[in-house]
Amino acid sequence: MLKVSASQRAAMSIAVDARRARELADAIHPELRAQGPDVMKAYAEDVAHGTILDTITQCYARGIRDKDQILNLCYIRFIINADVFKHESFAYILNNGLMHPYAKARHLILSFFAINAMRAGA
Repeated sequence: MLKVSASQRAAMSIAVDARRARELADAIHPELRAQGPDVMKAYAEDVAHGTILDTITQCYARGIRDKDQILNLCYIRFIINADVFKHESFAYILNNGLMHPYAKARHLILSFFAINAMRAGA
């Protein structure tokens, strides 16, 4: 019988997450280019792909796995041209220990677009 040690399981889990992140980045990248051509034209293909992959990795580390939420967080990252997870405006949401990761991502996305709508006078 084959036995897998805890360290081997951890290594396999990391490898699976990395593969899933690459696959998701490959799927999200063209979608972002199609939905936000004005925002995305400022970024070279490889830089944009690396940024998307980094955002996905950070989402996975925080328990955010929903594709639509990750897509929106990537889009926000390109709009503000800064790391969403290190941006002080979103710290109160991300550091809330009582909220589920899905709720954190949803609140962050909604607050970003609500703030932009208020600034635009909508």
